[in-house]
Amino acid sequence: MIHYYVLSAILEIMGCYYFYKGNYLLAIPALVLFAYTLGMQPYEPARAYVIYGGIYIVCSAVFALMTGVVLDARDWLGIGLMLAGVLILL
Repeated sequence: MIHYYVLSAILEIMGCYYFYKGNYLLAIPALVLFAYTLGMQPYEPARAYVIYGGIYIVCSAVFALMTGVVLDARDWLGIGLMLAGVLILL
């Protein structure tokens, strides 16, 4: 079940990135698939969005690292707290 959340986050990040770069041919399908996969979550919508939000933050941090952004101690603390909250909800 967590793979749907990770897939949703990756698709949203890709879609937004491609949209920012002006590549709508890749952005629109990625965002449509993001909405579809987010709707496949096994939990009620409120819990699904909270879990997804935490996973999205972790995936965003990974994307930031891949693009050369340096994260400080507060970033890592926030990411750790988010991930702990997500694991509690799962």
